[in-house]
Amino acid sequence: MNGNVKKILKYTLSILLAAVLLYYSFRGVDWKFFFSQIGSCSWGLVLLSMACGAMAFIFRGLRWRYLIQPIDPATRKMPAIDGINISNVANMVIPYCGELVRCGVITANSRKDPKTGRPVAAYDKVLGTAVLERTLDVFSIIVLLAILLMFRWQKFSGFMLDEIWKPMINSLGAATWFVLVLSIFAMVGALVLVRSYRNSSRICAKICDVCSGLVQGFATCLKMEHNAMFFFYTALIWIMYWLQMVIIIDAMPSISGLGLVDALFLMLVGSFASVIPVPGGFGAYHYIVTLSLFSLYGYPKETLGIVFASLAHESQALAMIITGAWSYVHNILSMNRKAKLDQSQTDSQDAEILLNDNNPLES
Repeated sequence: MNGNVKKILKYTLSILLAAVLLYYSFRGVDWKFFFSQIGSCSWGLVLLSMACGAMAFIFRGLRWRYLIQPIDPATRKMPAIDGINISNVANMVIPYCGELVRCGVITANSRKDPKTGRPVAAYDKVLGTAVLERTLDVFSIIVLLAILLMFRWQKFSGFMLDEIWKPMINSLGAATWFVLVLSIFAMVGALVLVRSYRNSSRICAKICDVCSGLVQGFATCLKMEHNAMFFFYTALIWIMYWLQMVIIIDAMPSISGLGLVDALFLMLVGSFASVIPVPGGFGAYHYIVTLSLFSLYGYPKETLGIVFASLAHESQALAMIITGAWSYVHNILSMNRKAKLDQSQTDSQDAEILLNDNNPLES
């Protein structure tokens, strides 16, 4: 099958999945009630919630920079922040492509190696840091959820077991497990084969170089000089996401009775939507949050549940669009300034060489 056809098919299926989840989330919604609830919200608090989301994106950029610095110590703060913001918007269009986009932003802004003329922050190494950062985020969610369940087992365990764990296990039949295990063995076999022929095949050599770059990027956590700041920013990121949910709850009078612990649980459950391959979590977030509000607190899915999920998700999406658009423009202007500076330096060097060639005393 042609590569372009595969991409089109994958993105089409992703959009269809989002549409199906949105349909089930909004099915039977009383739209008059929906808009009346939206109108009764405190929009000042909604804007404050969006600001918390924007601060979380900034902290993510600053944290990611610490992972990139062992590769290129000259990496500046703004390209890292711009990369995060632009990747958020890219993920809203095509799932998971944002990780590739943000690595391109860093590589494009990286200084050139004087010997090779290539960016010091090589794309494959930067991609390794992006994979590492996402892995650490998943680990953080698991740890936070484990701590929450440890102290609130009676309240949240039923939902996690009955609505999340059991359906997931039941959906994975014997055939799925067989294909999963077979795929892992096939990947390992392919890597061994590529490594064996790396000296005799250009393609195998290139694949080995890319894999090596990914491993080097993934291992940057072992070379970080600011471990304390990295974990400090990690804490700030999750605090901002938590505050975002707390403020959205307060912004909606009908469910303002939920507490800080409830906000933390809804934030963690909502983060599961990022695992489902749909653009920007549309549909997946609405479905899982409305299900949580109904199962745990009794808020009807067709009324208060879907209103809250829509308010929380769409305000966050709007914050992503605004910060992403700002970073896109800022990055273009920065790249233009960098290109002009590089060109002026090149012209200056050429003029100096020409002057020396025409100077009889020098010759």
